[in-house]
Amino acid sequence: PRCNPWQWDACAPVGMRTPKLASRIMAKKRRVGPWVEKRCSGKWEDCRFSACCHEVGTTCFEKDDKYATCRAECNSSVILEESNETWSCEALGPQSWGLATRGYPSLYCVSVYMPEHYEGPLLRSVLKRDAGIFACDGFDVFANRPDTLGYTAGGMEVKSVIIPVIQVGISQDGTAGNAKLFMAMWDKVIAGGRFRYYDWTIKVDPDAVILPWRLRGHLAARVGETVYVANCDKYPFSPNFPM
Repeated sequence: PRCNPWQWDACAPVGMRTPKLASRIMAKKRRVGPWVEKRCSGKWEDCRFSACCHEVGTTCFEKDDKYATCRAECNSSVILEESNETWSCEALGPQSWGLATRGYPSLYCVSVYMPEHYEGPLLRSVLKRDAGIFACDGFDVFANRPDTLGYTAGGMEVKSVIIPVIQVGISQDGTAGNAKLFMAMWDKVIAGGRFRYYDWTIKVDPDAVILPWRLRGHLAARVGETVYVANCDKYPFSPNFPM
């Protein structure tokens, strides 16, 4: 693996380093290069030329010489009812790890905020520091009106994703009754589909502290499972406080 000059007369390399076995590399998932987000294909896009996918656990499968797309699985013996056709199902690339561009497992972090209140300036400050949800692999911010928070360290403009105006009342415990507001946000998250490109989706209050690099360690053992993480156990048996 290395050459010590006191053992050899000369330690000048005469060739390239022998690569690791591909099977060993693929067995250990980790951070991916920024080119993956730029080059690879999203859901239902034609991936014949990229041969790689954004969505976690999918592979670029060929239908025929004119179309291929990213799917979790493909069976060449199945006849599709809608088109009365079969796919060749040739895999044009490896299975996707998703957009783990800042660490593994990947995190898609979302916040819903009120731009006109303290939450707007607070998120702008967090964005300038490349902290909070903006240190996740992917993120989105939701508001009931257009708003621009600024730019990421990489130069991407951060704008709010618009959700309907929801009247927030008072809940039975005297706090904000914002269940419908969050439901509207989750509707947008699901419709947008970006969550499929990451291992975990994290909903974060604008004034909550999140340390993505620590959260990854807690979630790593559960990657691939369909689970909801209970982060508050104050009322474990109450139907009114499901968290």
